[in-house]
Amino acid sequence: MYQMMTKRRICVFGSYRDLGKREKEDIVKLGTLLAGEGFDVITGGFGGTMEDVSMGAKKAGGKTIGVTYYKKQGPSKKPNRYVDEEIRTKNIFDRIDVMMKNSDGFIVLPGGTGTLLELAACLEHINKGMLKPKPIIALGDFWKPVAEKLTGEPVLNDEARSEFGALSCSDLITFVGTVEEAVGRIVSALQ
Repeated sequence: MYQMMTKRRICVFGSYRDLGKREKEDIVKLGTLLAGEGFDVITGGFGGTMEDVSMGAKKAGGKTIGVTYYKKQGPSKKPNRYVDEEIRTKNIFDRIDVMMKNSDGFIVLPGGTGTLLELAACLEHINKGMLKPKPIIALGDFWKPVAEKLTGEPVLNDEARSEFGALSCSDLITFVGTVEEAVGRIVSALQ
């Protein structure tokens, strides 16, 4: 369907809302660091944290890809101004599928139900062997309560167990405290 892989790409899942001034600076820096490592940056293409990470990547000379879907079509519907390439999809499930299949790793920021759906889809697809194991890095502790609930959920994918040493689904998520750590973990996981 949508095939776009040519170089390494990291998908950043996050909110359409702004998180605050300090967080915004960190998320812009995240985009800058990812682009500085030579990664293309994939997001949902709209505002909030998606725009912030795209802004950082763009300012550092990186390529940004927005995978979008619109509940209602119209001429005023467009991605944020930092998106180089827009891939329009039919619905949220198609959008998540395109982002998962065309990314080498994921960084998950605080967010709402959409971000939760994206994280859950990645975990489910990797756990059941529908997606090759890819690093999932969560910035901050926001998603820790979700991960803790998955501690008893066994990893069914042999490749994920051997590659990541993951025994439970919570082990598929690596938690970090800074954007520098997030990028460092992605880089080392993909070497």
